[in-house]
Amino acid sequence: DRWIAALGRLPLMAQPGERWMYSTGASVLGVLAARAAGMPFADVLRTRLFEPLGMSSTAFWTPHQARLATVYQPGPDGLVVYDPPDGAWSRPPAFGDGADGLLSTVDDLLAFARMLLAGGQGVLSAEAVRAMTSDQLTAAQKAGGSFGPDNFADVSWGYGQAVYPGGAFGWDGGLGTSWLVDPTRDLVVIVLTQRMWESPDPPPVHKEMQAAAYAALA
Repeated sequence: DRWIAALGRLPLMAQPGERWMYSTGASVLGVLAARAAGMPFADVLRTRLFEPLGMSSTAFWTPHQARLATVYQPGPDGLVVYDPPDGAWSRPPAFGDGADGLLSTVDDLLAFARMLLAGGQGVLSAEAVRAMTSDQLTAAQKAGGSFGPDNFADVSWGYGQAVYPGGAFGWDGGLGTSWLVDPTRDLVVIVLTQRMWESPDPPPVHKEMQAAAYAALA
């Protein structure tokens, strides 16, 4: 309630639909989903998505610190710790954000990707999956950018993820994770690292993953 009230007091950066913004809409939708379902957003995700798909290791936090990896970020003399196992994801967040913050594993991400490949698999409608994995931006919205003027030169945006020429979709996370799905090849690529990105430009390991995926599209 405090978060949505504070957001509502801010002036608009643009009229609704005029510009693409990376995460604000998803944060608001998380609040709306929680209110519509009458339960915390974390429980909405757990009951409607994670449990039906067997994603038992995906949540906003875990008490099992031994399963959490240390996150590193580059420093002037090498890598330094950004978040240790007993850090931010070892306790419940104050706000279950619809735009970020989930823990997961390779197995759980694969289950999620397979659900999308299967057209929803009973947890989403086929129409919703098509919308999530199709280009939803106008030329004017792409020109406005968000990460930079060339951000949409060879990629666009569905609902909650990037979409690429040829039908592939997925997203790269700044904490060091990437996933990409190519429906035409029935291909899923998942890369999980412990190193934060230094800039919006992906590190070499993520670029290699993207290059391999694009080669498979050829």
